[in-house]
Amino acid sequence: MKRFSIIMAAYNSENEIERAIQSVLNQTFKDYEFIVVDDASKDNTNNIVSKYSNIKLITHKVNKRAGGARNSGLNIASGEYIIFLDSDDKLANKFVLEEIDKKIGEDKPDLVYLGFEAIGESMQGDFLPNEHNSVKENRMVEWKYENVWDICWNRKFLNDCNIRFVENRYFEDFVFYYKGVLKSSSYKFIEFPAITYTSSRPESMTNLVNPKKIEDLYYNMQEFIKLYEEIEPKYRKYMVESIRSVNKYIDVLLNKLI
Repeated sequence: MKRFSIIMAAYNSENEIERAIQSVLNQTFKDYEFIVVDDASKDNTNNIVSKYSNIKLITHKVNKRAGGARNSGLNIASGEYIIFLDSDDKLANKFVLEEIDKKIGEDKPDLVYLGFEAIGESMQGDFLPNEHNSVKENRMVEWKYENVWDICWNRKFLNDCNIRFVENRYFEDFVFYYKGVLKSSSYKFIEFPAITYTSSRPESMTNLVNPKKIEDLYYNMQEFIKLYEEIEPKYRKYMVESIRSVNKYIDVLLNKLI
């Protein structure tokens, strides 16, 4: 079994995916498998990835959005730990996997929280986990970044808890992230940036609002609320606080439609 499975969902990524690929292939720690899922790209993404014999390439004929692409990668992954990497981001340096492996050690926690550095027009700076913000209740109400790519996930934990992504919808990270955090029983964290995140421009497609995005956020909220009876009662009040926060965000999106 490999130590890591690195899963990258890619869609029309010909302009940036090479940088992401090289950040993985240049790692000093080599005990990993690298899975790229081309989610029905219409550009040269598939041809670029096909050049690398050491990448497992899955090609979707129909676009399933990032959630569906990541699920396809998870379904064939064999690594002990899962790291999700977006095609426009990269591992921050060549020692990232080596340092995460050291942190995991023999304890094999459910989660390893990773730091990230954000570059771009909409977000900049280092965002790092620590003892305070890694505590479960603070992850729910204080840590504002529901990213699946700044957590290293124990694959057995994901499978045992049946944690998978919502497919064909926006905000696919939402339920996966919170289900993982709420159901985890052990964690570690590293206090340095492991991921370089390229933040999008305020006017980019990622930040454009449409009714479909709002519909999908409501759908994910319904899935999230189903977790209420499954989690320890002492964490339910923090879940309610997260719901209130999302409701405020929905109001922001609705106002942008006017």
